[in-house]
Amino acid sequence: MRQGSGSWDGNGGQCLGKTARAKPCWKWSKIIYAHFDMNPRIKITRPLLEKALSDLERRHPFALERVGFFSCRSTSGPNGPILFVHDYHPVPDGHYLEDERCGARIGEIPIQAAMQRTLDSNSAQLWIHTHGRNWSTSPSPLDAREGPNVARSLANLNQGLPHGWAVISEREISGQICLSKSELVDLNRMSVVGWPMSIGRCPLGNRRLDLESRHGRQGFLGPGAPWIIENARMGIVGLGGGGSHINQQLAHIGFRHVVYADFDHVTLSNLNRLVGATAKDVQEARLKAEIASRVFLSIQPDAHIDAAPARWEDKVEALGECDVIFGCVDSFAGRRDLEQFCRSRMIPLIDIGMKVRQNPGAVPQIYGQCAVSMPGSHCLRCLNVITDENLAKEAGDYGAGPQPQVVWPNGILASTAVGFAMQLLTGWAGNAAPPQRVDLKGSEQSLAPSNLIQALKGISCPHFGADDLGDPALVKL
Repeated sequence: MRQGSGSWDGNGGQCLGKTARAKPCWKWSKIIYAHFDMNPRIKITRPLLEKALSDLERRHPFALERVGFFSCRSTSGPNGPILFVHDYHPVPDGHYLEDERCGARIGEIPIQAAMQRTLDSNSAQLWIHTHGRNWSTSPSPLDAREGPNVARSLANLNQGLPHGWAVISEREISGQICLSKSELVDLNRMSVVGWPMSIGRCPLGNRRLDLESRHGRQGFLGPGAPWIIENARMGIVGLGGGGSHINQQLAHIGFRHVVYADFDHVTLSNLNRLVGATAKDVQEARLKAEIASRVFLSIQPDAHIDAAPARWEDKVEALGECDVIFGCVDSFAGRRDLEQFCRSRMIPLIDIGMKVRQNPGAVPQIYGQCAVSMPGSHCLRCLNVITDENLAKEAGDYGAGPQPQVVWPNGILASTAVGFAMQLLTGWAGNAAPPQRVDLKGSEQSLAPSNLIQALKGISCPHFGADDLGDPALVKL
């Protein structure tokens, strides 16, 4: 690891670094955080992280390392602020200054540009460098001494944004963010969203699993899979036919942190497809969330479940902490709104849905799809799950009554959704992205990638911007 670190030159120059923990109580976005509650994190898409690391690892004509800036949106989470990186800004070669005392020194222009970005777009600025994509992110002594000055200098311009600095790698981050004019807090949690995901510092190890242990038969998922499964936070929106299957499978796999969003009670018509529901549950009008929790805990008794019955719109704080969300909602308008929320929080949304078509004079046909709305990639509109036509038709058919549903297509689509999640979280089948939409034809007993996948190659999502993240921001026009 190099002893030098990035710095900027402004009346004497400053360098990246890290200080001791700040004193209790900071104010940020009009919310007071107690010291023991602070556990901020950063989220970034894998393509954008790769773009930043590739630039930072390039050789410079004389500097030992490079520095750059992340632009971030933010929101307040129950454990502290969450920063969503939406852009990376390299520092041009000509803006580095020769200085043998540190790895890299830059002039005033890049700092001024970062400040201007804050004024123009209300984006927090995070000054970054790397010690190597596969190296430790432990700050050097020079980082530890000078970093706070960088964060405070940026924060002086806009004290309402969590500006800071960090050392990054492919999986980790170490740095600080400034939550007021002078108080800083450690930043050491990073989630990388993409194929595959990284949800934190995973101790890979080389331990062999006992084949009769909890995870023994799942060893092919990789040495880090047990840690990932036990630490990932999963959300299920809708606990009916598809959601109840997903819930049961997550419990069997070994997940321990789950958030439910469903306010409905079980009825007699649910018994043909809702996993775990009984006739007695119908008689007692039990909540679907209560049944799901009972199923999960019977398999995974030490799980932590947020089973409070509510619409997902009333549980955005808990869902916003999830690493993956399964969307099992009935309406296209519901899908649209849920996707908008997931995109704002940089959370992959795995959507499932099915429909039975009954045309006069023809046998019934079962159709379904499982689609992944991946931040930084194609959305449900790109994948033709949501269209203006089906939204308009749905609005016109309001009150038309319940749609036909049966258990086995729900099971097929739910299993496919869980398969997407496991590939996303562990990368067990390689790092290549699978098709983001697969289609079910129930009458043909077939499940295959959608024909849309080839047509979407090389086309960026036009429906969500890279900075459509975090809380709504007021931008000066």
